[in-house]
This record gives sequence, structure tokens and C-alpha cells, in this order.
Amino acid sequence: MKRLRWLALGLLALVPLRGAAPVLAASLAGRFEVASMDAAVAHRVAAAAEEGWRVLAGPLGLPPAFPSPVFVRVVPAGTPGAAETHEVAVEPGGLVTLWLGARAQEGPALRRALVDALLHRLGVALHGVTVPPVVAPWLVLGAAGWWETRVDGARLDALREASRRRPPPALVSLLDGARGPAGSEGDAAGATWWFTFLLAESSRGAEWPRLLGRLLAGGDPQAMLAQAYVGRFGGPDERELWWQTGWHHHLRQRVLPGLEAEEARDLLAALARFVFADEGGGDRLVPLTEVLARRTEPLVAAELARRGADLGRSAAGMHPFYRNAALTLAEAFALPAGVEADRRRSALSAQWERDWADGLALEAATREVLDRWEGRSRAPAR
Repeated sequence: MKRLRWLALGLLALVPLRGAAPVLAASLAGRFEVASMDAAVAHRVAAAAEEGWRVLAGPLGLPPAFPSPVFVRVVPAGTPGAAETHEVAVEPGGLVTLWLGARAQEGPALRRALVDALLHRLGVALHGVTVPPVVAPWLVLGAAGWWETRVDGARLDALREASRRRPPPALVSLLDGARGPAGSEGDAAGATWWFTFLLAESSRGAEWPRLLGRLLAGGDPQAMLAQAYVGRFGGPDERELWWQTGWHHHLRQRVLPGLEAEEARDLLAALARFVFADEGGGDRLVPLTEVLARRTEPLVAAELARRGADLGRSAAGMHPFYRNAALTLAEAFALPAGVEADRRRSALSAQWERDWADGLALEAATREVLDRWEGRSRAPAR
């Protein structure tokens, strides 16, 4: 059996280069390409980037891929003149480069940096290279907050509890905040609820994409809001009341954070997909049972632990169709070493395939029933 060199997240392939060249981590074509002198950092950033794309694809209306990816360059600590957090540059031809400083290589700062770069790239895709993208700070904070609370239900509960202890920020201060994604805890909370509120208020998904496209082209955000969300308010006072009503409505909701069937399916499919770079330089899709057989190898063990942690954060909100599959996959990721575990490995792989197939079948059958019911409800009465 050929030795496999680097493990990747989903469709990622990490390839170590010779000499002092950086390690490259590439996601699906047209999404992100990460370069770092530290392979572990490259791997972590690329994994976060792929997670962010999956979570924000719907809210931001992302395409399957861009013609060119977001180029992420991790700046080594101590580099003279380097930003401590991050900088985004839109280069000639519309190429977007994210420079990650030492304080933005993990956690909330990393999420905000990736969102900032992703929004710049979306702006280029929507308006071309002749219109420099304008990315408002509340938009970065709001999208990053949405991402964080969608993958970790505990974060949503914590945000709701913290927000109850403060009044909603004035909408003018949110919309006209200073450039740059940095902000206080209150700014981040307000931006997250504002982002959530705009998504919820977008009837049939029309108003929010219109507003987002206009925001990324620059201009007066207050005027754009009135033009996109027509008839929701008549002036500044009504606009503030509209927003404050939405703030309190979302804080009082008692709905547990949960994934839709499609979101659960996409998450599990990404976590169960392993691609290795073999000695010939090509990429190979590796079955779960083979990955589990190599679980004691350091790189494989680290990746299984990381994926297990990611799955654990979403387990409470897993859609019922895919709950059994998620539990089986989590057990497989946590499989220890030893003879008994080796015997259990094949059984878990087979159980995963069955649970996965059951989830797909339930989702398909439900969709068929709902489509049939919707067709009947639209049929003209005789």
C-alpha cells in the first residue's frame, strides 16, 4: 500500500513543497488557496475557509466557485511591517489576496478575516474589476457571527443571553461605522442580529440579495436599505422601530439551533470525504474504512480529532434524517487503538453507509411528498 503524505478536509489537498517554500492548501477550485510556512497553520486556515464557505454559501449567495480563488497568505510572526490581524488587497485583474497576521490565524479573528476577503471577492464577481469592493464593518461582523452561531449552537445561546443585557445599538451607528472589521463585543452582537434580521425580513429571498449587491458597490447604506426593503418603514424613526422590534423578536425566540436537511447532508458529506495526495503527486479519494485503519498515524489522528470536534459542535442541531449517520460517524472518528477497535472499524464503516443511505432516502421521500402536496395546492379548483 502506498504511503499517503497529507490528509485534507473534504476536497482539500495539502502538498508539502521542497526547501523553504510554503505549504499550499487548496480547497475546491475557485474558493480558497492558502500558503503558509507552517503546515499545521495552513491546514487549520484551509479547514476554516471551507467551513465558512459551506455555512455562508446560502446567506451570501455564493456561486459554486469563482474564476479565481481567494489567495490567503499567512504572514510569519515577527515579519517587519506586517499587520497584526489581516489585510485584504484587490489586485489588478480582480485577484483578491488576504494577508493573515499573527493575531488572525485562529478563532473569531480568523473567521472575520476570511469573511472580509470572501466579501471582497464576491464584490469583484458582482461588479467587475472597475468597481472597487466596499465591505462595511457590520457586514463582516454580522456574517462572521452568523457563521459562528450556525456551527456552534452554544454560541447562539451565549449571544442571546449577552444581548438581553444591553439595548439594541442604533441602526445609524451600525450602518455608518468606521471602515474595518474590528469592533467591540456589542458591535459584533448588534451586527449579528442585524444580519439575521435582514435575512429573515427578505421575503422570498429578494430584498437581501439586492441590498448586498448594492452595499458591495459602495454608496449610502441608509438609502440602499430603503430602496431594497421597500415599504418596511417611512423614515428614520420608523426604521429604528422596525429594527428594534426585530432585535427583541429574535432575542425572545425559543427555537433550538438546528440544521436543515440539506445543511446536515452537506456537513456530513464533507466530514466523511477524505482526499490524500499520494506519492505520484495525484489526489485519491480514500474510503472511510481505510482512513480508520490508519488512525494511529499522527496526521490522520489529528484530522480525525478535528473532524470529531466539528461534528460534536453540530450534533445537537443535527436534522433527524441524518442523526443516526452523525452518531455513527462521531463514533468512528473517536475510535481508539487496539484489537477490539480494529474489529469495530469495519462494522462502523458499514453502519455509516447504511445510516447515510437511510438519511438520503428519507430526505428524498419527504421532498417528493411536499412537491406533490404543493402541486395539488396550486391546482385550480374545479
